[in-house]
Amino acid sequence: MAQHWHGAPVASSGVHVRHDRVFPAKNHLVVVNDNGEVWAHPLSAGSVGGAFQLPGPAVAVHGVPPKFVILDKHHSRILVINAAGEVWAHDLDFNSHHTGNAYHVQGPAVGHASHDLEIYATKQGLAVRNANGEIWVHHYVNRNAYGGASKMNSPAIAVHGTPSRYVFKSHRRFIVVNTAGEVWAHQRTAGWDHGGNFAGAYKASNDAVAVGGVPAKAVVPWKNYILVINQAGEVWAHTLH
Repeated sequence: MAQHWHGAPVASSGVHVRHDRVFPAKNHLVVVNDNGEVWAHPLSAGSVGGAFQLPGPAVAVHGVPPKFVILDKHHSRILVINAAGEVWAHDLDFNSHHTGNAYHVQGPAVGHASHDLEIYATKQGLAVRNANGEIWVHHYVNRNAYGGASKMNSPAIAVHGTPSRYVFKSHRRFIVVNTAGEVWAHQRTAGWDHGGNFAGAYKASNDAVAVGGVPAKAVVPWKNYILVINQAGEVWAHTLH
C-alpha cells in the first residue's frame, strides 16, 4: 500500500515540468522545468523538504533540441542528450546551490536513432534501451569522454506482456511499471564491465503503481521505493521487494 510522504509539494510552482524531468538524487529530488531552471527538494524516507533553486544557465532550452535529459547522480550532473546524439553536461553543487555551465562530453552519437527509447546513467557509462528491449552501453573513458557501444547480455526489457509505462534503472536492476500498475524487475547478475547480464523478470511489488487516484505527474525510483508525484505535487511511496 502506498504511503504519503508529507512535506512540500513537488513540481507545482506553476512552470510546467515534464514527466521525465524529475530525478532522484542521493538525498534530493531534482526538478528541471520548461524554463530550464533547476530546483531540488531534500528527501528522506517519509518526508519531502522545501524546494531550493540551483541557479545557473538554463538547462535543455537553447541549441539543438534535447531528446533526453537525465541525471548522472554518480558524477552529480545533469546530462542533456540532443537530437544529434551529442552529450552535454551541467554539474550540480547541492552545497553551494549552483548549476554549472554546459560542457561537451566527447564521444560518438548516443541515443539518436528513432528506435532508441531511453538513456540511463551508470557509474561506468551511458546505457541505451531500444524498442527491441536491447541495452547498449557506452563506457566512460574518463569523466568527460565515452566510447562506442557494446550490447549487454540480457533478456528483452519491457517488450513482452502488458505494455510498459515506466522503465527505470535502479541500483542493480531494471524496473518496469506496466499500464496495469504492476511492477516487474530484472536483476543484474554481472557487472557492466562484464557483459552486464540481467536475469528474467520477477514481480517486485504487490502494489498497483500510478493507477487510480490523482493522476501522476512523474514516477521515479529512489532507494527501495517507487515514488509517485501526482498532479497536486504530493509524493506517494511504494516499497519494492
